[in-house]
Amino acid sequence: MNARPPRRGSLAVRLELGLAAFAPALGLIAFRTWGSQLTWLFAVPAAAGVAVLAWGAVLVVRGNPEPFVFGTIEDQSSEIVGHIGAYLLPVLVNTTSSTEDIAVVATVMGLIVLIHVTTGRVHVNPLLYLLGRRVYEATADETAYFLVARSDVSEWTTSQPCVQVGANLLVESRPRVSRR
Repeated sequence: MNARPPRRGSLAVRLELGLAAFAPALGLIAFRTWGSQLTWLFAVPAAAGVAVLAWGAVLVVRGNPEPFVFGTIEDQSSEIVGHIGAYLLPVLVNTTSSTEDIAVVATVMGLIVLIHVTTGRVHVNPLLYLLGRRVYEATADETAYFLVARSDVSEWTTSQPCVQVGANLLVESRPRVSRR
């Protein structure tokens, strides 16, 4: 069997994941540009990213977990480094002095997001790591997936319940605790 990376996913899905991944950086820039007529350049995509994150959480909670038996699982944590530049941008640039500065920041941030979206790097979302999840590249039944898991995947020896969020995105599901 030839090893191949997971499909990148559709452009719409990659754009949604990109907005979700960069929502905090966009929100910080919107905060830094508050009072300018161009604040909307950052506030609107940041709000859209938060909405995508919320909708994704709803899909996972309401999703129907299915058992997946995984073959290879590889950690994708090294991909997170690509997001660091975008998260440092709001701290390193001055957006309060002129409209030109805001336009430069919008262009740079747009290029960073565009590169991440076109290369498919948006599956590795830094917010997931802050929430105690990790992103892996995994295979199950000869199909490649991105896998988001909270538990230690090195201990997985049997099938694991996962919710399939997209064509190639799985999220580990935990058993629901019934409340009485």
